Amino acid sequence: MPKPAVLQLKKRVPHRILRGHPWVYASEVERLEGEAEDGALVHCLSPRGEFLGSGLYNSQSQIVFRRLTREKVDVTRVEASLLRPALKRALHLREQINQERGTVPEAQRLVWSESDFLPGLIVDRYGDILVLQTLTLGLAQAEEEIVQILDELLRPAAILARNDAPVRKLEGLPQEVKTWRGEVPEALAVELVGLKWEIDLHGGHKTGLYLDQLDNYRAVANYVRTRGSRSVLDVFCNQGGFALAAAKAGAEEVEAIDQSADAIKRAEANATRNRLKLNLTVDNAFDYLRRLEEAGRRYDLVVLDPPSFTRSKAAVASALRGYKELHLRAVRLLEPGGILATFCCSHHIGALEWRGLCGNVAADTGVSLRILQSLGQPPDHPTLVEVPETEYLRGYVLEKC
Repeated sequence: MPKPAVLQLKKRVPHRILRGHPWVYASEVERLEGEAEDGALVHCLSPRGEFLGSGLYNSQSQIVFRRLTREKVDVTRVEASLLRPALKRALHLREQINQERGTVPEAQRLVWSESDFLPGLIVDRYGDILVLQTLTLGLAQAEEEIVQILDELLRPAAILARNDAPVRKLEGLPQEVKTWRGEVPEALAVELVGLKWEIDLHGGHKTGLYLDQLDNYRAVANYVRTRGSRSVLDVFCNQGGFALAAAKAGAEEVEAIDQSADAIKRAEANATRNRLKLNLTVDNAFDYLRRLEEAGRRYDLVVLDPPSFTRSKAAVASALRGYKELHLRAVRLLEPGGILATFCCSHHIGALEWRGLCGNVAADTGVSLRILQSLGQPPDHPTLVEVPETEYLRGYVLEKC
């Protein structure tokens, strides 16, 4: 039986893996001892020859090594014996979360990549249907084994692979959508955070819905109730989550905007399904906010939930300029005492940078912004302290003073 090849790290390089991070970049590697095909399991050694773990190798990716386990394995491919214990641990964590909450939601993230020590694997549950993504070559090659284990452990009605994420290109993987088990309907009805949704599992955002914002819909809507917010503006509304929650909480006028006509169409359908009234607009957010400001419009609550403006550290400065313009206009649209609920979903922008941006906006608009609440990812999207990339969603509820 062939033994795993060995990845030897360079000397005099600040390797993050020495501080617990699971990744190694190609620029950090001194040499590969032995032969390894892309997607194979290899061992990683420190510059001093210390064993650092076994993981996925891919010469096509900038991240040439992703640690799968701290143990020394004797196999060269990802096998069920490695996958099953990790999947069981991930599912057990969600069971614990549900017990602590006292409820089992109709949709939930079951596996979250590096946070569950399965790099590049995402598994979401919608009702009795599982939707998975394999975003790394090694686990993509083991997708059939992953499906078999999930089928064995959960007995879902269907399993769909949504492998159409652009990030797969970085691993040399094709973009595709494939049904592994059962039948997946074109539209699936679920009820989440007190709202009825119809989800497109085949083509909706991510695996069908932004599950990471569900708790935040409820948290922001609570301010509509407690503050009596009558007028609400939801910018980058997608399928209308914040807008719908605000309308259900009692807001009298709720506007929602997104540049995607398809997203607005879905938001409209969701509003009809929940018998709620939304004023929906397809437009560019920057242009729309500018016109609202020029028209002298004012709101009690504004929600900013933009997509990530940066996919790399090199673009952070440009992204912060875009975020700042949005926030300046949003704050000017608020009534005195109004609330801004704002979110950032890029791990490249850290907590200090995000808070600093809000401080600069307060200074430039001549107001104070009081933090009422900090928001983030739900427990089923866990964060590892040694892997900052696993903490990507930050939010503030701010009061204009």
